[in-house]
Amino acid sequence: MKFILILTSIIIVTNSCSAFRFSGLEFFAHILNGDFLDYKPFGGGTTKNEDISQSITSAGQSQNSFLDFITFKDKQYCSIYEEQTSESEELKAAEAKRKTLKVKCVPAKGNGTLHMITSLKEVISVLAPHGNSTKRTQAGNCVVMLFYTKTCIHSAMMAPHYNALARHFPDLKIAAIDAFSFHSLNTEFGIVGLPTIMFFHQGRPLVKFNDTEITLETLVKFVTKHSGVEPALNLKSMINVPHYTSDDFMGPLSNKVEKRTDYWLYVAWIFILLCGCYYFSKSAFYVQIIETIKLIWRESEAHHRS
Repeated sequence: MKFILILTSIIIVTNSCSAFRFSGLEFFAHILNGDFLDYKPFGGGTTKNEDISQSITSAGQSQNSFLDFITFKDKQYCSIYEEQTSESEELKAAEAKRKTLKVKCVPAKGNGTLHMITSLKEVISVLAPHGNSTKRTQAGNCVVMLFYTKTCIHSAMMAPHYNALARHFPDLKIAAIDAFSFHSLNTEFGIVGLPTIMFFHQGRPLVKFNDTEITLETLVKFVTKHSGVEPALNLKSMINVPHYTSDDFMGPLSNKVEKRTDYWLYVAWIFILLCGCYYFSKSAFYVQIIETIKLIWRESEAHHRS
């Protein structure tokens, strides 16, 4: 029993220890051959069998011994594991680069100011394609569109960043639209949360902004990544990176939350309560409660009469 426990412990240690040069069959093969003392699992030399196989090779005989054959998988795993890992990382990076959607943009007269959209006519005008082609491979009209609402605190918090973004890309159309005023656009473009930033090319949505943090830096990287347009910086000043000014906190997109009564929300709650009451009246629990009340009422009447 002790011999079995010792052998089991040796198997577990040799298979789990990553410091051994090889694990598994080769380790036990050296034990069976009687040259365990000459075997160096941590590297730094060769064993007797390796010296013999390297010095004596008959005609028609392979350089690899039977021991090399049965331990090939262990050697392959231990020797090229890091190479396989690096190759897989390179493949993932190449695939991510291939999936990056990048288009060519025709310079537009944005004037470095944010365009606040207030009607469907303006939406059509801003998203109108350049020419008749809508292919991504051809240069076209690029628009960065923000879907927001005045009652959303997150929309208000990102307002200075988005105002500054328009100033850094004067050759692109940077626009914002109140999603609560245009429900049809939310359905058409798949807007499920606010604020949402989308990049349009030739009137068609290309990609959404998915970063967890909305700052001027992340917005600039997003636009440059998909359009190839670099931000316009003021070379006369000492600041050569995207930056804020006091005007970015003034507008045109407000950084203050507007309090507004949503009457449709009250209507929705009333509808939910009415539906709940109706289905509750059809349940067995409701019938049991009514029968219990009637029974107590009859017992109280009988008690007063007596």
